[in-house]
Amino acid sequence: MSRSTLDLDRRGFLKAGAAGTLAAAVGGRTLLERGGAQDDAAGDDGPPYTGEELVKTVCTHCSVGCGLKMAVEDDTIVGQEAWEDNPINQGGLCSKGSSLTQTENSEQRLKEPMKLEDGDWVRMDWDEILDEICGRLNDIHEETGPHATMWVGSACHSNEAAYLIRKLASLYGTNNIDHQARICHSTTVTGIANTWGVGAMTNNSNDMRNVDVNLIIGHNPIESHPVAWQHFQVAQQRGGKHIVAEPRYTETAAAADGFYQFRSGTDVAFIYGLLYHIVFNLDAHDEAFIDSRVMDWAEFRDDVLVDYDLETVSDICGTSESDLMELAEELADADVSCVEWAMGGTQHNNANGNVRAYAMLNLALGHAAQSAGGTPIFRGHDNVQGATDLGVDSSTLPGYYGLDESAWRHWASVWSETESTPGEISYEEVRERFHSRELMEKDGFTVARWFEGVLDDEWEIYQPDPLQAAIFWGHGLASLSEYGKVREAVNELDFIVNIDIFPNQVAELAEMDTDAYLLPAATNLEEAGSATNTGRQIQWRSQAATPRHNARKDWELMCEFGERLGLGEHFDYDEVEDVTREWNLGTRSVGYVGQTPERLKAHQENADLFSVEDLQAEVDEAHEFHGEYYGLPWPCWHEDHPGTPILYDASKPPSEGGMDFRARWWGSPDDNWQLRDSYEPEWWDGEIEGVPQYPGFATVLPESGNPAAKTLPMEYAEREDTSVLDTAEALAERGHDIDVSDYEDFDNPQPDSPWGRGRARMKAWNLTDEYPVHREPAVSPRPDLVEEYPCNDRVEDHWRVELDNYQVQQDNIDAVEDYDLVLTSGRQVEHTGAGAKTRSTLGTASRAPMMYLEIHPTVADELGVEEGDWIVTETPHAEMMVQARPSERVAPDHAFAPFHWSGILEGEKVTGNVPDGLEPLVIGETINAGTAPAYDVETQMQETKTTLCSVRTADDDEIPELSQTQLDWQEQRMNRHKR
Repeated sequence: MSRSTLDLDRRGFLKAGAAGTLAAAVGGRTLLERGGAQDDAAGDDGPPYTGEELVKTVCTHCSVGCGLKMAVEDDTIVGQEAWEDNPINQGGLCSKGSSLTQTENSEQRLKEPMKLEDGDWVRMDWDEILDEICGRLNDIHEETGPHATMWVGSACHSNEAAYLIRKLASLYGTNNIDHQARICHSTTVTGIANTWGVGAMTNNSNDMRNVDVNLIIGHNPIESHPVAWQHFQVAQQRGGKHIVAEPRYTETAAAADGFYQFRSGTDVAFIYGLLYHIVFNLDAHDEAFIDSRVMDWAEFRDDVLVDYDLETVSDICGTSESDLMELAEELADADVSCVEWAMGGTQHNNANGNVRAYAMLNLALGHAAQSAGGTPIFRGHDNVQGATDLGVDSSTLPGYYGLDESAWRHWASVWSETESTPGEISYEEVRERFHSRELMEKDGFTVARWFEGVLDDEWEIYQPDPLQAAIFWGHGLASLSEYGKVREAVNELDFIVNIDIFPNQVAELAEMDTDAYLLPAATNLEEAGSATNTGRQIQWRSQAATPRHNARKDWELMCEFGERLGLGEHFDYDEVEDVTREWNLGTRSVGYVGQTPERLKAHQENADLFSVEDLQAEVDEAHEFHGEYYGLPWPCWHEDHPGTPILYDASKPPSEGGMDFRARWWGSPDDNWQLRDSYEPEWWDGEIEGVPQYPGFATVLPESGNPAAKTLPMEYAEREDTSVLDTAEALAERGHDIDVSDYEDFDNPQPDSPWGRGRARMKAWNLTDEYPVHREPAVSPRPDLVEEYPCNDRVEDHWRVELDNYQVQQDNIDAVEDYDLVLTSGRQVEHTGAGAKTRSTLGTASRAPMMYLEIHPTVADELGVEEGDWIVTETPHAEMMVQARPSERVAPDHAFAPFHWSGILEGEKVTGNVPDGLEPLVIGETINAGTAPAYDVETQMQETKTTLCSVRTADDDEIPELSQTQLDWQEQRMNRHKR
């Protein structure tokens, strides 16, 4: 169903619905809310009450990074108020952010450490339970090996806690550590890093005010990042356009300036269809930009793109040729355009290809590397960017250093030389903590498929022993595919530990005879630390109150684990700021250096000095903030650097946040063709040449005791009178292992970023698909296309387990005969992640009390169901019990479900083992029980956005029992909807 066929009355109705959604989603400029009793009427925030003190902090939900103030009285959070001069959100909050006081004071919070014994949850004191857990971990380390444990961190951790859990797992001796980014944006990180340097948003939310044309694909910002939409609206007021391309007509589509529909899972073909028209029919690509800053264009154009003509793409995607041409012409006519995405683009078996194709479209138009251009990639959780950057990942150490010997040597040096802790450790001593050097340098299990390391009956595993224990620290299990297997694995482990604010799904899934531990974590409002938002801006969170009940702060608890695991001298921090200083010292590769605690706190205190337009401080030259950008977005190379608001923007000098594409595609420094062409910027008198990365920039540590000081490579990179060769010679003279001859061709003094000046690339020769190609979903509605566009072949050792998407596809080749709808999933504005927080918070649970399947009205009519009626949704992988929501937002051959729910698994209510009184306020079916068992070949991202399903009405005896409160809330909401 293309834009041109949408009925105008329908569009008007849905636009009105979008306006209502946005109004409900975004709180007022000044919003105060009482904490306390949860028996208030749904949605009644109570009268304003400021308490004795207002403490500035950052919302703990999505990655926009909205600032707010918590009202505190007698060391208790009693309300909240808008932080109106925070330049990111200007005081606005969505329904999640405006309910933080209720989350803080929820009666559903874990209050004491508990262990499941003979089916009963028994309270234990902290010393007793930590001694028992860590004693068992020490036993596994000695008797089997550290590889028999799985550690799962969190995108909700502060940067400091994220850094510490990776350090903890590393010194314990395992790479089996991961977090939510694996299943939300790992394909973005790998795909974009392999296109132009690093895998992050090129700009920031505020820069959306400046867009001319923005292609939104795989993202529904009005629901997932609603407060950021204020910046999108400014662009519209200035004449900019937002165009949505989606399988579903979302709330964002209704508020946008155009909508184009395509089949879920066909993103690469869709993008290539646009490019085909731009290149071959319009000749509208930017040859000058491509020639000077992009590699392998001609080969891509002549050998790949030529096969995706409009007729072929239209057949694959279901989008008309005229719509493809119309959208392509809109992008080509723009002064500058950007391509924006989120998890709708990333959660596919071919998602690495998706995100690379998005960036390649941007490169072809010459619209990358500038304000209002590039790729505004919106991450999910509040600190998913920071947790990824700081190494909560089974494939790398903090800062994307990888796992080879040089990476381990760097971090052993950091852990020894930091002044934050007294411990010293050599590379050889770290090596002794692991089972073997092979495992030390080998990707660990991921959170996406950790359960295979426990069950090990279907797939061979590639480590000496199965997993015996798992520690889940702030991660909801309902986010995972193959949820039935997750349940099996939870109960086959020797023991499992869940450290969280709420019991989460571990308590739901653990059977009576399972050894399970629940440890209450403090909220982010109850501890200080920093968080990195989706625009790479780092903000400081001040502690508003002492942790409630008997909860403990994440970073302090990690130090207690370290002490009991025999690593105490490496976790002996005096304050959380010491952890910040340690990652300032070590994370040099992507510039987590200049964001010292002092600078971050100063930005928090003086947020009113920064422009909403470009985030730069509006001060005179004598001011300490002159030139700085709010949140010091990385890379911030040293304590005097202003931060980098727009990645790869070569129109500014490096000392002001300018840079080129990262020069990282090196076989040897002689590969000069990988460097950009020379150019003459306005800020330099003469030519600036393409140069390689500066030697030692990522590993040379400061000679002073200041972790944020300029090192020699960083100093020489910025200076006007030194070159790459000068840097190599100076480092060699100081005893560093540098082969000066590698840099003899680069004796041209000029200011640079330490990343050098390289080209973006169309061809990623280190990836399975050197160029992105269309690959059909593993469970496809078009079996006639599978032979030409199959999934990737079998991989034997894929993060320690086999991967065979091709076989999954062949096993489901005829699924369309029994399952007639394409099932996809997405977010609700009131909920986040696996929903443990928001479904246990009055304000959000009461506003969105129903897990549903969105089906087209014609499908609902055929079934004879109305909103709220129970239906069975069956996929080739599971049979799930949900409530119906008829809506024209989905096409007649598609269905949509939100993914934030748990408490019901394949029709069975599973909250019986949750500690009494701590059950979520609302429960629902976990849609990920039925998603496809396929994963991206480069990252092990799960394919949750495309499978097939059928629906039928539920029999009375199949309907699970909901609480009367949840039923009442559902009735209220449905009545309001009818009005």
